[in-house]
Amino acid sequence: MKQERFEDFATLIGGIYGDIRRIKAAYTSQLGLKEVHIFWLYLLREHPEGLSASELAAAGKSDRSLVSREIDSLIEQDIICTREGSGRRRYGWKLELTDKGKALAERISQVAMAVQDTVSRDIDRRELESFYKTLGTLSENFERLAKELAAGEK
Repeated sequence: MKQERFEDFATLIGGIYGDIRRIKAAYTSQLGLKEVHIFWLYLLREHPEGLSASELAAAGKSDRSLVSREIDSLIEQDIICTREGSGRRRYGWKLELTDKGKALAERISQVAMAVQDTVSRDIDRRELESFYKTLGTLSENFERLAKELAAGEK
């Protein structure tokens, strides 16, 4: 018996996303950051060689103009910097964490691990691995379908 589960899936994912945003909001206000900054700092922590604004946007599935607008704020707060020097930021420059940014990113990582451990504590490790593998496949399939549908609209 085949069952239509899309509404359940969409409701669960939407609910989880809302809860994640509320959790992020609670911590971002404590850290003096915006929610959108959290993942960028995490990404820069994972890429000490630096990432361009375009790479941050792509990895975070963010709009490039949003990244461009917010990067200046993080530079002014001495959270990120560029190796290329001071002055007007140029397209393609690699962004890196400063010492202050590294400390914030480490704190974000600690909080993320604590949240992850809390929400997955009752789930068997193998089930969790299977879940993430399945979720990754679903994400890829949804992204592919969304692109196909967008291309069909043109």
